[in-house]
Amino acid sequence: MDLQTTETQTTLRMDRDMEMQATRSRTRSASGASSHDDDFIVTWENFPPNSNPREWSKVKKWTNTTLISGQATLSGIASTLLAVGNVAIAKDFNLTNPYTPNLPVALYVLGLGLAPLWLAPCSEIWGRRIVYLVSFGVFTILNIGCALSPNITALTILRLLSGMAASAGPSLGGATIGDMFSREDRGKAQSMYGFGPTGGPIIGGLIGGYIIQGTGGWRWTMWIMVIAPGITVTLSLFFLRETNASRLLRVKAAELRKETGKPYVVDGDPIDPRKMMAHSFVRPMKMLFCAPICTAMSIYIAFIYGVFYLFATTIPLLYGPTPTYGLFTYGWSTGNEGLAYLGIGVGIFLGVGLCARMLNMTYAYMIRRNQRLTGSTSTQGVPEYRMPFMQLGMFVLPCGLIIVAWTAQEQTYFLGPLIGSAVYGFGMIMAYICIQTYIVDSFEELAASALAATILLRSIFGCIFSVIGFTLYKNLGYAWGNMILAFVTLAMIPLPGVLYVYGARLRKASPKFE
Repeated sequence: MDLQTTETQTTLRMDRDMEMQATRSRTRSASGASSHDDDFIVTWENFPPNSNPREWSKVKKWTNTTLISGQATLSGIASTLLAVGNVAIAKDFNLTNPYTPNLPVALYVLGLGLAPLWLAPCSEIWGRRIVYLVSFGVFTILNIGCALSPNITALTILRLLSGMAASAGPSLGGATIGDMFSREDRGKAQSMYGFGPTGGPIIGGLIGGYIIQGTGGWRWTMWIMVIAPGITVTLSLFFLRETNASRLLRVKAAELRKETGKPYVVDGDPIDPRKMMAHSFVRPMKMLFCAPICTAMSIYIAFIYGVFYLFATTIPLLYGPTPTYGLFTYGWSTGNEGLAYLGIGVGIFLGVGLCARMLNMTYAYMIRRNQRLTGSTSTQGVPEYRMPFMQLGMFVLPCGLIIVAWTAQEQTYFLGPLIGSAVYGFGMIMAYICIQTYIVDSFEELAASALAATILLRSIFGCIFSVIGFTLYKNLGYAWGNMILAFVTLAMIPLPGVLYVYGARLRKASPKFE
């Protein structure tokens, strides 16, 4: 099921050396530094055995993966805790506009996409660990302000800031996993991590209604987001390890200079943080518009992510206690309406399980298939070997939207729309995890910047869809509101096939993002 037991040490060394060569080349280009005396260039040979994150023990790798997945999940939970509380927020702040209570959710999702533009380069300069700790610590503090907000303006602004602080987990996790796992091994870790940004919002919607019902208001949802992240930050302080190879090498070089007085450096030093920040801030935008693979994947994932948040914010329309805009509702109580999130949640859970079991296996199968067809003995795969599994998810996804459209319109038994949302969640998470993994495979040492580009676009879509969802169903009803979304996803089905055929050529034709 996993290639760890069959991968040779030679393959590991080749993978490691290729990554280090690319890192050195990139750093040298960004800094404009000249080469140094090879005797004083720090490499992994200066470290004790198994210091390279790629060679860590399974326990060490999975401890790191669990902690960053926890941060990503809590960030997702915080996004929708207030989605089912919009009525309580409107009552507390005397709001009459139907859109205003959704702004704390929409602006939080937008914040998740803005901060990675500078968090990604910060993680390259100062390391990933410090970025995780500082960001999530600030997120915890900002949630205290959210819980104490005196008005909707303060709550909305603080939610935007807390979304920005919470974005380290969802934005840097893919790159961190790429630091620790080789291509052949990272499928299972990406599956576990991928649950957070999509499964987290489901958990938030599920428990949010009961918290509001049990406490009589929305503020305790924010206090929960003080307690849980506070515990996570504390655990991360003790157990989260640095994975960024460049940072680890630079720290070792500083230690050797101090101990020996000799000019030990990392190839490509010195680094000018201001130049690198400016360069890396622009790079995600360049990749978004100039790298066809990044552009295509970002647009697709942004759309399905937007639909996901449209579902998350409009569930009260279909399952809430009071009909709105003349639309049919199943009339569940405020607490129980959160149970409607179980539909898409079950689909996501099953999709994550399937990806964890099959993603590495299908990648290994594609390598063996290539060996059989070409006579090659290479055990190295290419990013496009993720496409067949992604294609399956993209076939399933629009089916869920079609089921939701007509079961809701025809007012069938309440399980009908839940089954449709489960099918959508199943296809969405398969496509989401494959896209994340494909981007990391394609841009390895620049994965953080490529993922920052996709997160920016998907968060903008999530913000917009969170606000327009009510208008969409008000004007078109459940049937054609969902069918329009289904038609768009159907039009995108050929995308994996196109990338499978032309992906390698597109990568070669893309400009160099040094």
